Amino acid sequence: MDIARARKLQITGPDRKKSYGGDQRWFSSNTKAAGGCGSVAGANALRALAGTSAMFRKQITSSKIIPAQIKDALCSQDPGHESFALLMAGVYAKMGSIEVFPLNHIYDRTERSSKVFTRLKSTYGLTNVGFIIGIIRFARSLSLDLTVRSVPAAFLSKEEARSFITEGLRKSGAVVMLTCRNRHNARLFPADCDLSEKLKNGTDSQIKSHFTTITDIDLDRLLITTWGRPGVVDLNELAGSWRSIKAYEASLFYILPGTRKESNACMLGAWKLFFAGIGHTLLRR
Repeated sequence: MDIARARKLQITGPDRKKSYGGDQRWFSSNTKAAGGCGSVAGANALRALAGTSAMFRKQITSSKIIPAQIKDALCSQDPGHESFALLMAGVYAKMGSIEVFPLNHIYDRTERSSKVFTRLKSTYGLTNVGFIIGIIRFARSLSLDLTVRSVPAAFLSKEEARSFITEGLRKSGAVVMLTCRNRHNARLFPADCDLSEKLKNGTDSQIKSHFTTITDIDLDRLLITTWGRPGVVDLNELAGSWRSIKAYEASLFYILPGTRKESNACMLGAWKLFFAGIGHTLLRR
């Protein structure tokens, strides 16, 4: 794994502990913390793009309307979690999630650890279409224009996935992945571990109905970030999980600077991604 690439998403979290990418536990709202994975992935992708595209970075740093904390979250080598949490909240305000009224308000007024809300869902997260529209809307709130390149992952071959991910990492610095109801494993590690060494202290986690951010690829291993921690996903297992009707909304995305006309076309055509995934599922290819 490329350690320089891994470290570019480093954030100083609470108690001065290092975080690898954003952590949805930093949301003040319990409901947002439960369903804000898409917004965190979007914030990670924006920061990765600012570190990859000199043009995009200059648009941010020279802007007179972007708040200093948002500039810090996007462009600093090691921003504080307060700045990055503000960025996450801004993305969520435009991207949102499918919150369930009045359970969302009830959960926000109870303990985050309440077991009741592991069964009664106050949010059902975000759709792939919602991610595309939301990230463009947030960028526009900062007078920036983005386009989103995307591909449905249902029945996507390993070779096609590797090609898309490699291209996205080169052009954008990160690729966002939506895992639908298909399940696959990820081995997660402490944020401050040395990824260049053989990792022995990881914990296994199962990913389902969740957005993660891919930050590197090494043969058949993907380096991801989720919940502020780095993780490794086996591309063979991942591609196997896509060969299922449960992967109907699974998707890969990366973002690029664009023109207003391009971003308009991207938003208007966002629905095509969902129906393309349904088509691939029905055709099993």
